[in-house]
Amino acid sequence: MPIDFDGILKDAMSALHDHRDKMLAAKRELDAATATATSKDHMVSVTVGPQGQVVSMTFHTKAYQSMAPAELAAALVTVLNEARAAMGSQVIEHIKGFQDFGGHLRSVTGLAGTPVEMDELLKPLRSMAPSFGLEETLGELKAAKQEEFAAEDDAAAGRAGEQKARQEEFAAEAESRIPTGKQEQFSG
Repeated sequence: MPIDFDGILKDAMSALHDHRDKMLAAKRELDAATATATSKDHMVSVTVGPQGQVVSMTFHTKAYQSMAPAELAAALVTVLNEARAAMGSQVIEHIKGFQDFGGHLRSVTGLAGTPVEMDELLKPLRSMAPSFGLEETLGELKAAKQEEFAAEDDAAAGRAGEQKARQEEFAAEAESRIPTGKQEQFSG
C-alpha cells in the first residue's frame, strides 16, 4: 500500500498550525497575566507581571514608617518572592499543555516510533543542505585551535621557567666571581 505523503503532510501542517495558535493564545494570556501577594500583616501588596517585573506596590498601613530599614527590606523581599513564585506557577500551568507536542505530532502523522529528538527528525533534510557538516567541521577546528593555544601556553610557561632558572644560576655565578676582599668592601 503506497504511503499518502500529501495526507501526512497536511495532517502535520494542521497539527502545527493548531499548536501555533494555542501557543500564541497562551502567550497573549501570559503577556496580560499578573500575580499579587500580600504580606502576612497586610501592610503591603505587590503585583508582578509575567517576567517577574514589579507592576505595582501598595502600602495598606503606615506601619512601614516605624520599621527598621532591614525589617522593611525583609518584608518587601518576602512579598516580592511570593508574588514571583505565584507568577511562575501560572507560567508553568500555561506551558504544561505543550510538553509532548512531538509525540502528538508523531501520532497524528502516523510516525509513532520515529526518533524523538528534533535534530534526528531533521537530519535527513539538513544533509541535503550545502552547508551540511559545516557546524561540526567548525567545531572541530575551534577545538583544535583551543588545543593549539593550550600547547603554546604550556610551552611559554616552560620557557619562562627555564629563563628564571638561568637567571638564578647567573645570579649565583656572579656572586661567586666577586673576589673575597672586594665582597667586604661592597657590603660594608
